[in-house]
Amino acid sequence: MKKIMLIAVSCLLALSAQAQVIKNGSSWNIADMDYTAKVNADRSITLNACAEGEELVLRLTPNPSKNNEYTVGEEPGADGFNPFSKATRARLINQQGWKLICLYDDNSHLLDIFDGTQMAEGTKVAVGKWMQQIMGKYTDRYGDVIEIGMETIYEKGVARATYENITFNGGVTGVVKISGLTNLEGMWQVVQTLDGLTLLEVEQDEYGLFNRKSNKEVLKWAGSESRFGYANQILLNDRMFRMMKKSTLRIMRNAILARHGYMFSSPDLVEYFGNTTWFAPRPSNDDVDEELTLVERLNIELIKAEENNPDHKSYVKEP
Repeated sequence: MKKIMLIAVSCLLALSAQAQVIKNGSSWNIADMDYTAKVNADRSITLNACAEGEELVLRLTPNPSKNNEYTVGEEPGADGFNPFSKATRARLINQQGWKLICLYDDNSHLLDIFDGTQMAEGTKVAVGKWMQQIMGKYTDRYGDVIEIGMETIYEKGVARATYENITFNGGVTGVVKISGLTNLEGMWQVVQTLDGLTLLEVEQDEYGLFNRKSNKEVLKWAGSESRFGYANQILLNDRMFRMMKKSTLRIMRNAILARHGYMFSSPDLVEYFGNTTWFAPRPSNDDVDEELTLVERLNIELIKAEENNPDHKSYVKEP
């Protein structure tokens, strides 16, 4: 009897610890969406959001045998849509200052991540992350250095233009509107590539859709650091990296390791990183895994899962 009581107390303590992190009314961010948590009487968690008038809802039921793990399922009696129907389990992470709910499928592939540490509104978070992914120094077709900063574009060190990110129904589109004394003035769809950015001129129709025009500008990365350095710093739950080719994603994922001096054996990776000025391989990879931060580990998982997705599921193909 004593043993049974101890087990019961342990389970209650585990459930209590989960509830302390996922608090009633707390906000959890994915891309531009903010989900609100509701702690139910049975300690399950209902995550709810609204997109274009449609309710998005799912339920997390604690796994009694594994602390901080949940079964992911439909919300009983709800009229809403579960956008994460492929997720079967969730893992709560509360470490290194992060509060995260990671969603996995039956094959333990990381599908997406709810971020409970963000304090800003979802659209602002998503726009901020997108800007960090395109900021940096590039050379244009004339060989001039262009630096994309926070809402400002510099040419030859002089502020020449400003830009704004165009959102649609609160979501980041990857389209920017550039205004100022620059040949880049206009509305462009920005696509990340292995070597930099490709800007495709677009126009927006009456339905809010962007149609590509004929003009294209290519900006080549000219920064002294990794082209994908942001992947070592921000959590890639904004889905914008899904616009990249699989070959670009492979380099991006390994660039996270390269920042720690990981020594590669694959010829393509040896060649690519060997031609950069910032890569300094170490004599052994023994300690690299221990140096990876939580965000770096999770980003590697997210990118790898996207690499395994069929091509037709990518949002936009690289030109």
